Amino acid sequence: MKIDDYNETIKACRYCLMCRHECTVGNITQRDTNTPRGKSLVLFAEQKNLLEWDRRAIEVMYECTNCHLCREWCVSEYDVAPLMMAARADIVDMGLAPAGAVLMKDNLNNSGNPYGETESKLEEWKKSIQKKSKADILLYFGCTTAYRRPEIAQSAYAILKHLDANMTILDDEPCCGEPYFIMGYQKEAKLQAERSLDRIRESGAHTVVTTCPTCTLSFRKSFKEWGVEVPKDSRFIHISEFIDEEIEAGRLNLNGVLQSSVTYHDPCSLGRELGIYDAPRKVINTVHGVEFHEMRLNRNYSPCCGNGGGVQATNINIALGAGENAGKVILETDAKILVTACPSCKQSLRKHVPGMEVLDISELIARVLK
Repeated sequence: MKIDDYNETIKACRYCLMCRHECTVGNITQRDTNTPRGKSLVLFAEQKNLLEWDRRAIEVMYECTNCHLCREWCVSEYDVAPLMMAARADIVDMGLAPAGAVLMKDNLNNSGNPYGETESKLEEWKKSIQKKSKADILLYFGCTTAYRRPEIAQSAYAILKHLDANMTILDDEPCCGEPYFIMGYQKEAKLQAERSLDRIRESGAHTVVTTCPTCTLSFRKSFKEWGVEVPKDSRFIHISEFIDEEIEAGRLNLNGVLQSSVTYHDPCSLGRELGIYDAPRKVINTVHGVEFHEMRLNRNYSPCCGNGGGVQATNINIALGAGENAGKVILETDAKILVTACPSCKQSLRKHVPGMEVLDISELIARVLK
């Protein structure tokens, strides 16, 4: 069992209450079973044959947003999220995957994206632009940007175009494989990761700029953990880092003015997983006229938007509840504009911050280019 690799976490967390006040899911359901302690107790009981893998035990393993907040509040830095991913892999191996996980796997197998859609929202736009077969920079959008938030892709493209970057995009961009992995389909995730890297190699690019931080995380960190060999001469960078570097180098001048108050929400993958906190804030504060309002819970304590961990497919009420809780913290800032750096965060949070305009950092910068 893959959970056996996390015995130390199970033993340490099963009787500890330290982090239950911050658990994204526990704060929604108000069930101790959904806290890191409760999840660890369930897995301990499974290991000792005190509990069967019944419907409820399986549900608990899939009721995690993979946000890693528990690690941030733990003095010993134990993290239950990787344990949940291992538990899901065991559940898949036993043939007990829940319907939502199976549906996402089938969507990926049949349509190449977790949404099961035959055509992204970028297809017509892609036909209108000239693309190079090979270039130094590949702009990689990711599934959520392409199928749910096309305006982020178009804004990122506009920024690179403004810089006259030697770039290209992929006509049939593959999924990075992370949706397979979070649902427990680890073998499929590895195969998909290799397919995505093959396409990147074909582009000739040595720098891959992503609009989705989960894709950045996959390329930069997760692939190696999955046993996928990543080209040593390839650099994977999130669009917020890219913009920051271009501003620092003097190649990108933001001459436009945006007279408004702005707050920023740290995405889980970009912040807690990759440690990218400063670049987005530096970029936002470079915009003339911006009055920056920091959220009460920010950086490594930023609330999860609810769109992580696949819970949208397995328990939509948890996804909505997390988004609502995050929205309350965001609204405390009284800012007029919410900026995030993740298409999934924008997709979730725009429903929970009434009266605020929600922009991805690419959209913010594209707006003030002249």
